[in-house]
Amino acid sequence: MYFLHINSEKDVGQIDKYIKKGHHVFILVYMEGCGPCNATRPEWAKLESALKDQYSKNNKLVVIDVNKDYLSSVKHIGSIDGFPTMKYAGNYGKTIETYENSPINTKDRSIDSFINWIETKINTTISRTPTNFSNKNRNKTYRKKRNSMRGGKWSRKYKLSINCKKPKGFSQKQYCKYK
Repeated sequence: MYFLHINSEKDVGQIDKYIKKGHHVFILVYMEGCGPCNATRPEWAKLESALKDQYSKNNKLVVIDVNKDYLSSVKHIGSIDGFPTMKYAGNYGKTIETYENSPINTKDRSIDSFINWIETKINTTISRTPTNFSNKNRNKTYRKKRNSMRGGKWSRKYKLSINCKKPKGFSQKQYCKYK
C-alpha cells in the first residue's frame, strides 16, 4: 500500500505510473483556500493510519492527495468538475469513478465512507460500519436515488451535500421537506 502527497510537478508522473501498472488508485484533488477541501483533507489524511495495518501487504492500493495546480500532466483520471474531487482509477485506467457517483450509501466525506468506498473497489471488507445490502440491492438503491436527483436548478453534488437534519436556510428546508 502506498500513500503519496504530491507537492511538486515532478511527482505527478507517479500517478500515471501507478495507474498504468494496474493499481487501485484513489485520488483527492484539492485546491488551497477552498473551504470544502479544507474540511475533507483531514478525513482523507486519516486513511493512512486507518488502513495501514489491514492493507500493509496490499501492494496494489495507492492513496494520493494532490493540489489541483499540479494536475496539468496527469492523463488517466478524466476531468475535474469541482473541488474537492475524489476519484478512483483502476483496471489500467479503463475504470474511472468519482466518489460522488460511487454506489456506497453514505457519502458524507468521513473516514468511514472513504473506507467503505475503497473496500467496494478492491473487493475486501474491513469496514467499521456493516453493509446490509448485497451488490444487487445496493445498485437498485443507487439507481433509484440517482434518478430522483435529476433536474432542478441545483447540482447533484450540492444536493448530496445538504444535511436534512440541520438544513441551512429556507431553500434547503424546502428541499428536505419535499425531496
